[in-house]
Amino acid sequence: MFSHRHYVLLFLALVFASIVSTSLVVIRGYYTGYLLFVFLVWNLILAWLPFLFATVVIMFPVKHYVTIFFAALWLLFFPNALYIVTDFLHLWPRGDVPLWYDLIMIASFALTGLCLGFASLAMMQTQVAAHWGRWRSWLFVLVALAVSCFGVYIGRFLRWNSWDVFSNPLSLLVDLQLHLTTPLLLAKTAVVTLGLMAVFTFTYIVFAILPQIASGTMSYSGD
Repeated sequence: MFSHRHYVLLFLALVFASIVSTSLVVIRGYYTGYLLFVFLVWNLILAWLPFLFATVVIMFPVKHYVTIFFAALWLLFFPNALYIVTDFLHLWPRGDVPLWYDLIMIASFALTGLCLGFASLAMMQTQVAAHWGRWRSWLFVLVALAVSCFGVYIGRFLRWNSWDVFSNPLSLLVDLQLHLTTPLLLAKTAVVTLGLMAVFTFTYIVFAILPQIASGTMSYSGD
């Protein structure tokens, strides 16, 4: 389980990263006279939601109704944390600032969003592992990443938001049915979803292993 000290350090690090990322947008806006990339800040705010929902989950017993409610909200908003990685589509030469600056700025948001998402996933995984075992927790990770990568596809290519599940569910279902029953659209959906899942799964495994390496708890057959 997460210790209070580790959680506080993680929280402060994520806050610091968010401030740095937002500052890059503000500095760019001050230099050019307009806030072209302000949407990155909004996307980062949405990326914070699954982290906050996971925080609530680890505060309550697993059978508590609050846990179930916020766990559902976590899964619903979890794709927002991974979604920021796709904002590299907005990177191209504009002439108002050097391309390398925009690259660093978008990368800062993407990495912060990814850390927020993976941190929330790790917190949820510890809860699952504590009550249902380690291997079931990894199955949970794979399912969560699969659902979330599909959610990233829905957000990036179909332009739906997480709250549309409540505000416009019928239109969302019609659009999903079209993309899941039309062969060409289904192929595109599958390629994007599976591609993202492969990348994020590999990255999360590295994310999960690094603390064990740093603490020296991993065992090696050659030792």
